[in-house]
Amino acid sequence: MKRYDDQPVSNDLSPEAVQNQVERILGSEKFARSKRLRSLLRFTVMQTLEGHADTLKEYVIGTEVLKKPDTYDPRRDSLVRVLASRLRVKLKEYYNDGGSEDPLVIEFPKGKYVPRFQRREQLQTEMEKKLRARNAYSRGKFLAAKFSEESLAEATTHFQEAIEADPSWPLTHVALATVYAFEGFLGFRRPREVWPQVRAHADTTLQVDEMSSEAHIALGMAYAFYDWRWRDADSHFQRAAERDLYASDAHLWRAIACLVPTGKMHEAQQELNQAHQLAPATFLEEGTALALYFGEHYDEVVRLSENAADGPVPAWLPWMRACALIGLNRAQEAIEILEQLHQQEPGRVRITSTLGFAYGLAGQPDRAREMLAKLRQRRAGGAWVGNYDMALIETGIGNRNEAVALLQDALREKEPFIAFLNVDPRLASLREMPRFSGLVHRMVLDQADTNPADEPTTV
Repeated sequence: MKRYDDQPVSNDLSPEAVQNQVERILGSEKFARSKRLRSLLRFTVMQTLEGHADTLKEYVIGTEVLKKPDTYDPRRDSLVRVLASRLRVKLKEYYNDGGSEDPLVIEFPKGKYVPRFQRREQLQTEMEKKLRARNAYSRGKFLAAKFSEESLAEATTHFQEAIEADPSWPLTHVALATVYAFEGFLGFRRPREVWPQVRAHADTTLQVDEMSSEAHIALGMAYAFYDWRWRDADSHFQRAAERDLYASDAHLWRAIACLVPTGKMHEAQQELNQAHQLAPATFLEEGTALALYFGEHYDEVVRLSENAADGPVPAWLPWMRACALIGLNRAQEAIEILEQLHQQEPGRVRITSTLGFAYGLAGQPDRAREMLAKLRQRRAGGAWVGNYDMALIETGIGNRNEAVALLQDALREKEPFIAFLNVDPRLASLREMPRFSGLVHRMVLDQADTNPADEPTTV
């Protein structure tokens, strides 16, 4: 992507107009007594107008403008950087004072020695675009924080609007990558549509801001839940933690996306404990409950969700409580919770599938099939419904062959919860089946095919 900062001269600006503006600046009182700043401005502008902008490096400026010897080492002598910083300040002072009505604006983007030239009306247009981007971004963040299927979908439209207005602003790209990642993980979007978008926007962010912890977290989630490349995912989560020492999200998702799927439950709990000691993170309580559930610590999940109310991710903790109660052979209590949740939000796929699973275990196959029919009807209407969710209902009813067939479809679709195939207690009755073992083996083979440099990971 060509960034605006890399375009020094507007197509409709003549070199003469730029040179006239330079003379106007140098003739001002603010530049009258600063010989070095005058030389720096004149030299960088002339080099840019003559097509030599790519040569404007510290060494060249030091030797050509400041007359440093050939042995000049910019790493030991910071004078060029200091002067460039002073020049930026002086130019801002000039345009805020005597040059406020000048038709042409010369500025130096931070960290660069190549000047940028703009007509004043063009600059005002750019400011309007940036303001529109920031307003759209703020609206998107507000909606994304609600974490419902509808609010996340609406948030993506606002982040896309912000990117259209200001493509070079990295915060919008990483925000969009994060929303897409949650849409994928929560089962709101088809995996093959959403996870490549996560990777694309996270990569774009890192091209502009290689220190973005959030971008590495999004990439880690994509590698874990879409490719099952836990080694690569782990690398991104650890980079995220290195770039932000207080990023509890990095420890949270390393636990959920890497350690839990590979059966490293003790290490996962250590990561989650560390996350709880850092800055609060969205999904931390929910992620902790999920890890405890997959570790079959049902009593702890029930305790954690004792006074469960809607948190950042609506209905997640009550749903986890119901799952734990099923694990404790208290299916009827779970059904009461799930029926209430289903009545409140009949379109929530994960609630519907778990309720169907519970009905099947409780000896109510007809009601379980009703839930399965609802999911199929929702899918027929064009909404995304994961095969994994339908497989759970078939498992609860006892239709093991049908369940495994649906899990095969889930594997082909690269659904995120397939990563938990070998640790999800709800699938325990399938594990003795050779076809189920074949699914686990297939995941390992697929991972090896997409990441030939790595050894196959044992799931």
